[in-house]
Amino acid sequence: MNRWVIFLGLLASVVSAEGLSLEGFVGSSSKLGQWDHSVAWSVGSLYRIDQMVAAGVAAGYEGIPTHGAGSLTSRLQVRLPFGRQAMPYLQAEAGAGIRPVLEDSYFLWKMGGGVDLKLGDRSSLIAEAGWQTFGRYLGRIGLLLEL
Repeated sequence: MNRWVIFLGLLASVVSAEGLSLEGFVGSSSKLGQWDHSVAWSVGSLYRIDQMVAAGVAAGYEGIPTHGAGSLTSRLQVRLPFGRQAMPYLQAEAGAGIRPVLEDSYFLWKMGGGVDLKLGDRSSLIAEAGWQTFGRYLGRIGLLLEL
């Protein structure tokens, strides 16, 4: 019972929050020059500081071979000042790749950019590419919902 009360309280606070965005990604990563893609996913929320800058947190799974782990990261996203329907942005993430044995956990970082393609007033399709931990490049696609 207590879990449901906490869940409903969090849901109500998220729904009533102005400037909050939810995003979800599915993607893959590979070493440069190799074709050994590993599936990854993440979900998170961004708080819009202003029209161009957002900061937030995300959780997901990183399928890096021999280093697969749950991830918990913080994000900073900066939209570039041009475009209407397709708005380019830069994004940086830093956090932890959390493995079952905590001593095997590692520092996780991602840097890249992408395009925010507006689908409507409060939704966007996001395509992104960049670099991440262990010298891998990444590509991912996702959905952004502004509350």
